[in-house]
Amino acid sequence: MLIKNLLFLLYLSSFILHSQEKKDSILFYLENAKGLNTIPFLEKAVKLSNEQEIDSLYRAVNYRYGLNSYFSRDTLGLEIARKNLLKYFKYKKDSASLSDAYFFKAYIHRINYKLDSSFYSCNKAKNIAILIKDSIRVAKNLHQMAVVQWKENDLLGSEISAIEGIKYVESKKGVRVLDYLYNTLGIALNLAGKNKEARFYFNKAINLCLLEPVKRIRESDYLLYINNIGITYYKEGNIKKAISLYKQILKKDSIEIKYPKPYTYLFENLSYSYYLNGNYQKAITGFKKVLKIRELEKNLIYQTVTHTSLAEVYFKTKNYPLVRYHAKKGLFLGKKTASNSSVLECLSLLSKVTKAEVANKHLEEYISLNDSLIKHERNLKNQFAKIKYDTENKKKENNFLKLKNTITQKEVEKLKQQKTIAWLVAGVFLLFITLGCAVFYYVRKKLLYQTKLQQAEAREKERKKMAQSLHDEIKGDLSMLLLQLENKGLIREAKNLYMIKKNVRSLSHQLSSESFNDVSFRDQIVNLVSDFYEDYFIINILELESIKWKMINNVIKRTLYLVVRESIQNAKKYSEATILNLVFSQTKKTVCLTITDNGKGFDTKILKKGIGIKNMKERIEELNGDFSIESETQKGTITKIEIIKNDN
Repeated sequence: MLIKNLLFLLYLSSFILHSQEKKDSILFYLENAKGLNTIPFLEKAVKLSNEQEIDSLYRAVNYRYGLNSYFSRDTLGLEIARKNLLKYFKYKKDSASLSDAYFFKAYIHRINYKLDSSFYSCNKAKNIAILIKDSIRVAKNLHQMAVVQWKENDLLGSEISAIEGIKYVESKKGVRVLDYLYNTLGIALNLAGKNKEARFYFNKAINLCLLEPVKRIRESDYLLYINNIGITYYKEGNIKKAISLYKQILKKDSIEIKYPKPYTYLFENLSYSYYLNGNYQKAITGFKKVLKIRELEKNLIYQTVTHTSLAEVYFKTKNYPLVRYHAKKGLFLGKKTASNSSVLECLSLLSKVTKAEVANKHLEEYISLNDSLIKHERNLKNQFAKIKYDTENKKKENNFLKLKNTITQKEVEKLKQQKTIAWLVAGVFLLFITLGCAVFYYVRKKLLYQTKLQQAEAREKERKKMAQSLHDEIKGDLSMLLLQLENKGLIREAKNLYMIKKNVRSLSHQLSSESFNDVSFRDQIVNLVSDFYEDYFIINILELESIKWKMINNVIKRTLYLVVRESIQNAKKYSEATILNLVFSQTKKTVCLTITDNGKGFDTKILKKGIGIKNMKERIEELNGDFSIESETQKGTITKIEIIKNDN
């Protein structure tokens, strides 16, 4: 018996020592995972941690491995880290690891160019971080959401996400994510043409990045933010200042060797500044050097950008063979990496430097892609808004349920009984009073209402036919004529015809009916508001969700949509308003909309016959609705609409 106990103790001590040795090895690999050893050492640490008990070290190893896998664009490594974090969550019930697993899923989608899925996963990770009150994780996810949004040209959405993320960062340990948020906000503003505002946030990012204790990260981020400031200068036309800034920063000691990624950005933007300044030879030399670096990095997205830039410069120098070469390379890589802006530019250039038949094909592809991208951007903008909007609704529902659960079951039953009795008494009372006259009134009202709807639907069908004719026949004929003019070198005439084509397209869109079957009324309104939203013109939507829009006839929804659009245009264009409120409400039989603005107002006696107001009034009254406007000079405008929502 004594021998057995001794053997057991020997085995136990051996096991403990062996386990400690493995932990020491994991720590060694973590501490020395630097430079070329980063990924190999982290892979060894992950392998060893899988042989150990699942603990906090297991989580730390996989989180760092996932981050470095993203930097290396290694989706396999990201997936391994994600699954291990889910495993950790299952064993330890650690919600932070679940949030990180969704975060890495978002990275995987982003590498695979599935930006809508990346946005969705980041939103899931953010919601979990909110529940566990981890403000830094919330801010990190909002930062990634903002990046996805500006990449998909949802610039307003990107600004909102970045600003929301900034509000979550308070502690010193959040300085790094805060400077990334400032930089991302600057990029969104810069893309929107707000160069001075963008520069303000880039400078804030610089001030914060200088607090970073790790020199390599601090100096690399500093160079990237300086690069972005240079872009704001040449975008606002101050090209000489951009060139001076880039040349000055590129003189710094050995940045090409120490920080190759920021160096390449800086050198590429210096070359682009030369191109804008008309110094084409310097631009070509610079872009060629950048292209070699991009090819060594095997970065296909940025190769696409550089090939496109070279094609643009060669077009200016009339070296058409090289235009064709680089435009074709840019087109091929752009399609492969879903770089749609580069694809459009390359198609445009190829349509100008190839033979007539091939040029026509490129131009047709350009027009088709451009139209589809406009539709894609709008749909994606709706999708991003819907994801965030639905999240807020769920939070409100959860809060309501918590409040409801605080009431005792007895009180709930009592309230139900009182409500039931009240409804029964009211129902019996009303039944005896109104039964006699209600039948006749109901039948007459129903017939009148249906007649009005049928008339309105008939008019909408006529508008749709006119819009379809404009789009399919006249726009098609104009497109063919446009190609013929460009092939004959009649550039000025082609430009004039292109403007006519745009006007025809705009008219067809105005005439065509909004499809509330494909896109909900709520999303149509949200999208309409986002199209008009500016920093100086704020639109608030209130109680939009209080109405079940699926139960409302499409003719009524279109009428309300057109009234909202006309009111926004009037407030922005004529009233000089800075705030406009859209307040939806309903009664049992009607749907109501009140529109108020703080504009300069007008004398209703003078302007009441204006064509826009007249059209709104006629549309509402066609549906047996009430329309009124109250306005005084310098006191804003109030528009009230009330429409019967059904025939009951």
